[in-house]
Amino acid sequence: MIDNKFSVMKFISRHKILFGCLIIAWIIVLLISKSNHSKIKVQRMSHPLIHPLQHNRLPPASSFKMVKALRYCNPPNDITEGQEGKSPANSSLAFVAVIIRHGDRSPLRPIRNQSIINCGTTNSPLLQKYLKTLKHLRGSAKHLAPFTILPLHPAEKECTSAQMTLLGAHQHLMVGHVLQKSYEDHGFLGKNWTTGDIKLFSTIFSRTFQSAVAFLFGFLPTFNISNIAIVPSPHDRFCMSEYYCNKCPLADQLRSLVWKKRKRLLNSHPAVLHLLQRLSPIVKSQPNDPDILDPFEMFDSLMGYVCHGSHLPCIPGTNECVTFEHVRNLIAYIDWLGRQFVRDNTNAKAAMLNMQGFLNHLVFSIKNYINGKDTAKFILYSGHDITLEPLSAALGIDDGNMIPYASRIVFEVYNSTLNNKPKHVMKVLFNGKDVTKYTSFCKSFYKDSLKKSNLLEYGLCPFESFQKFVENFILTTGASSFKEACNSVHATSYPFDVRYSSYVDDSYKP
Repeated sequence: MIDNKFSVMKFISRHKILFGCLIIAWIIVLLISKSNHSKIKVQRMSHPLIHPLQHNRLPPASSFKMVKALRYCNPPNDITEGQEGKSPANSSLAFVAVIIRHGDRSPLRPIRNQSIINCGTTNSPLLQKYLKTLKHLRGSAKHLAPFTILPLHPAEKECTSAQMTLLGAHQHLMVGHVLQKSYEDHGFLGKNWTTGDIKLFSTIFSRTFQSAVAFLFGFLPTFNISNIAIVPSPHDRFCMSEYYCNKCPLADQLRSLVWKKRKRLLNSHPAVLHLLQRLSPIVKSQPNDPDILDPFEMFDSLMGYVCHGSHLPCIPGTNECVTFEHVRNLIAYIDWLGRQFVRDNTNAKAAMLNMQGFLNHLVFSIKNYINGKDTAKFILYSGHDITLEPLSAALGIDDGNMIPYASRIVFEVYNSTLNNKPKHVMKVLFNGKDVTKYTSFCKSFYKDSLKKSNLLEYGLCPFESFQKFVENFILTTGASSFKEACNSVHATSYPFDVRYSSYVDDSYKP
């Protein structure tokens, strides 16, 4: 027994050096492996968009820090059924008009490393069907002039300045789809719909044309390109006639006052000016490009990274990077700035003047359908944020926030037999939220009505209230015509006072 113990100890003693060498070798291998792994990481992070010394990564999409940014980006999965199509049992849907902002696009100006940002989107059966269908329809869309020179759908991954992305098309596929489901039970547009059932308008940009096509693909029960005729609008306000599209000096003066106020507010925030000066050389594509010193232009540029889940930009070879805190600070300022104009009468007056052509066209279209003079019961206007912004201000539903991509304002008209009295009632919805009672034209009706009535319960308002609001606008100016109102420019005062109510929904507050 003792001999065995002695033998074991002798064996261990003889091999102690060998064991030590093996341990040392194992440690060296670990160190080399770790060193190589570090080199690989550095190489992987040496991409121009990624900087190893700065926090230029975006927070997780589920982070509370991303809430406001993603609200603007409006991911397709966040587009769900709203309050459209919800009405009393004794009311039937008669007419719908939808005004949309185009879907996600690349920034209006080139940004650093734009060519390697992935502007694609997550796959879905609806998206696959859309792409497969449209790729075979190019030759069938010759009747869509002047839009025939434009592709029916965006590029699948590329980010070209000012062009809509496939993500933007996916957004409007979802918007169209959720509205189709909202109106499905009403039997609003059947599978045998005809060209006479719908009217379509789009500004002459590929992003608005492609948004309209994507929306219709998701919305129509059957998508037939030969039944689609899109009327081009050279004006982003859809003023519809030369009379309303002509220059309006009073509207220009009011907008000038709004811009001066905006500039004055910016100059009162030196920290924001400093932030813009700091970020401009990082974000702009080339050193010789003009600086980005406007907060909205900078916001538009940065959303090109944020909305596509890309790392924020850095200047290669330096520690100069955009961080998400920079983005949050800019959003906070823009949110604050927007709130300064929610109750601004000058902004509301300018909006009413600028949107007169559109509002009169909408009233005219509804009346024609109600009176049996036209069969079109659905109208789509595909426009921009600068379409929805003045419209929301004119209606009194501006909440001060930036208009997200693929936003929608919906007008619904119902045939109602409430209280045994046939009449036409109306709803207005902003991104799925019923905002009828906040509109300038319906505020007095809600004050005068009994709160227990069915109209109040379902957020309906007499169509006549909207009609009078639009048609009597000129009377409130003290002028006899729109042209006369436009030419009544005063240096210090204005010839009319628009009744204006503001809508700030709790869910939109910061």
